[in-house]
Amino acid sequence: MSKFYIVGSPIGNLEDITKRAIDILTCVDLIFTEDTRVSKKLLSKYNISTKTAPIYNKEQKVNLNQFKYAIEKHDVAFLTDAGTPGISDPVAQFVTISFQEQHEIIPIPGASSLTSAFSVSGFDSKNFIFLGFPPKSKIQFQKYINEYIDLNLPIILFESPKRLVSTLKFLRDEFVIQNIFVGKEMTKLYEKIFVGNIERAIELFNNAKGEFVIIFKKEVNKLSKSTINQYDKILSKGYIEGIKGKELIALLSELTGENKKFFYNRWLEIKNKNE
Repeated sequence: MSKFYIVGSPIGNLEDITKRAIDILTCVDLIFTEDTRVSKKLLSKYNISTKTAPIYNKEQKVNLNQFKYAIEKHDVAFLTDAGTPGISDPVAQFVTISFQEQHEIIPIPGASSLTSAFSVSGFDSKNFIFLGFPPKSKIQFQKYINEYIDLNLPIILFESPKRLVSTLKFLRDEFVIQNIFVGKEMTKLYEKIFVGNIERAIELFNNAKGEFVIIFKKEVNKLSKSTINQYDKILSKGYIEGIKGKELIALLSELTGENKKFFYNRWLEIKNKNE
């Protein structure tokens, strides 16, 4: 029975690796890596000469056949470009094969941009929701977020530089969010940590490069029932008189400072009751 090690790697600073990880990478027979060019930098720094193999083959398919062959007789490690395996990588497929073949699977904990960002975000650490990279489609993204937004827990996203600003604008327009955390290039040379207003975040990270972690939490509506009832009366009267919802919602939002999404949801309720 062979051993399969799931090894956590640094997320930026090459010194953020454990001694145990270095020992394991040195003694195994083969290391499956996400990108052999990236892993070479880490392995060279610690004088590790273990043979490597790519996680993906030339057709960009998961290299499972080579793994099956290797794990039959050798101890193997799995190493991603950055962080602890299991997020946005195919390690689950390798683990499944190892379980099926009854090999020993051993986790070697390491750095994680997810926990690193959350530790400095200032959000309550009892619970959170991690959603990874959101869907590219705005409609799918909205459905994706709406499944979890009302659970009143911090939500963590990964985002690319090309989509960062559009994602921040979407969150600003759709939800009431008091503070947002944006972490750029965690542990790297150009690391930047921001906590504050979304508008400021949009200005600060416009045209920014790098990898980003976003953490936010929807504000619970603290309006009194009487205030909400007053808003509902205005919306109901506007609906009966045939005023366009978009215009009325925009006006109320401007006058009260409340998010348009709040008035839009109230408007839909009133519309459904009257149809």
